[in-house]
Amino acid sequence: MHRPVFAVFAFLLLASCAARQDTEIELGKFSAEEMRNSIPLEQRLSFARETWIQAVSLDLQGQPQMALEAMQMAAFYDPSDRWLQISMARRLRDFRRSAEALAVMRRALNMPGQEEATDWELTAGLYLEMGSKDSAEIAWKQVLKLDGHSREALLGLASLAEARSEWGEAASYFGRLSMEYGSRGRSLVERAAGLWMRHGAPDSAQALLRSRWDAEHEPGYGEALARFLLSSGQPQEAVGILDSLLEALPEDAPRLELMAARALLASGQRDQALRRLRAMDAVNPNDPRTLATIGAILLDMDSTQAAKDVFQRLAVHDPKNALSSYFLGLLALQRKSHDTARLYLERSLALDSMAIDTWIRRGMLELELDSVNAAVGVFKRFSRNWPRLPQARFLHGYALSRKANRAVRFPHREWSPPDSEPIATNLRRQAALEFDTTLAIDTNLHRARFERGSVRERLGQWDLAIDDLRQAVRENPLDANIANYLAYLFADRGIHLEEADTLIGRALSSDPDNPAYLDTRGWLRMRQGNYTEALKDVERSISLGEDDLTILVHKATILEKLGQKPQARESWKRVLERDPGHPAAKQGWERTK
Repeated sequence: MHRPVFAVFAFLLLASCAARQDTEIELGKFSAEEMRNSIPLEQRLSFARETWIQAVSLDLQGQPQMALEAMQMAAFYDPSDRWLQISMARRLRDFRRSAEALAVMRRALNMPGQEEATDWELTAGLYLEMGSKDSAEIAWKQVLKLDGHSREALLGLASLAEARSEWGEAASYFGRLSMEYGSRGRSLVERAAGLWMRHGAPDSAQALLRSRWDAEHEPGYGEALARFLLSSGQPQEAVGILDSLLEALPEDAPRLELMAARALLASGQRDQALRRLRAMDAVNPNDPRTLATIGAILLDMDSTQAAKDVFQRLAVHDPKNALSSYFLGLLALQRKSHDTARLYLERSLALDSMAIDTWIRRGMLELELDSVNAAVGVFKRFSRNWPRLPQARFLHGYALSRKANRAVRFPHREWSPPDSEPIATNLRRQAALEFDTTLAIDTNLHRARFERGSVRERLGQWDLAIDDLRQAVRENPLDANIANYLAYLFADRGIHLEEADTLIGRALSSDPDNPAYLDTRGWLRMRQGNYTEALKDVERSISLGEDDLTILVHKATILEKLGQKPQARESWKRVLERDPGHPAAKQGWERTK
């Protein structure tokens, strides 16, 4: 009976040492080690076994803390036992003492004994908990050397590679991991395929999906491969896979037939797609998905009446189906029956308030009719339903900006100080906030940056506007409208004229007969002192149908610079006929008397 008593005495001795000051701890540790070394080896090993048995017993009794303390004592008695040290490390980890557990594991792995994959798995996990990702990766790779099928190691390495944006390496590990799950690894295969695509290796993605389909012939892999083929522009191959699935899964025929029909549509074979859908409709009449797709095809084929019949069937069979009202609204738009279109689109939104396409179509209807107040209302409701959707916030801001342009007191004048237009200024500030939110959610929605720059310019926030517009030009190098807009602002203020020249040259190279672009170049040439060429550009702009008041002002100004006062006076007169209070025109009229 003296052995358990001695074990308790030794445990109490160590516990008392742990409570002392630093110097006393070292002394206590030394004394404990001396005490241990004074015990014969055979007896110490016996103490270690008995204390380990006590640890197991305490654990079974639901006393994990005491079990850990007993395990620590067993490891103290036999510090050279690799297995015992590793067991203690596992216990320490269970108590979230990762740093201590890692220190124990690092010592244990240097002890003689057989290496086990599970030991390195534990080490990798501890390194991750301590934030040492590089060390964790080394440990995971050691696991794979010992056990090439370790799911934990493959997942760990895949996750680390993905976190480093090393898409190809991550895809490779996820692909290997999927093989360990067989037919249950479809989500891993699709994830690996997606990473191969991000890596710019679509062939590797397709090869992975095809290999899993060929190896498992599991329908889920077939569908995944078909979807990939569709998304990568190979619809004919997708149809082949789907047809083979139809033979294997006759109970899923409606869904697979629908996918096949959509694949045929993607390949431009609308007639074949329609035939398949008609056959589906004959077998399973009034299926909402089938009817919606048939109607959409007919609508695309300009078979308006046939499409209407289909959507009315859908509405009768499934009155709560938002799609039928949506498409009936589109049909009404084709016939320019705007009131009817509003009715159907609103009905669709009442049935499905989260339908993004319907919201956009509903709001754009009002913008196309120049009903900016109604558009603001629609897009405000849209953004309330989708507060984190950047398109919703952008469209609300865009409608507010349009409303601001309509709210100015002098719409034919190019620019008014913000303090002279309080209503328009307030609307533009609201629009700017919406664009701020849009870009905070999605920095890649480049159009929002251009629109915010335009609003900021109207608010007199010149430096911020230029920052936005320059970035918009960088992000959209092929957008001639943005280049022209910034070029005109520079020309109008007589600054950055070389940059303006480059910008308007880029715009005109894509659309040489655009009257707005020609006017910008004319105004820029006027600023550069090239009045003759400036007049040619402005007159050509007018001859191409541009009748904007600003261009008439430009023409009158250039004529004055050329000394052609009678012609300039006539141009100023035309401006005053349209806007009697125009300040620049009144001054020009007086100058040319």
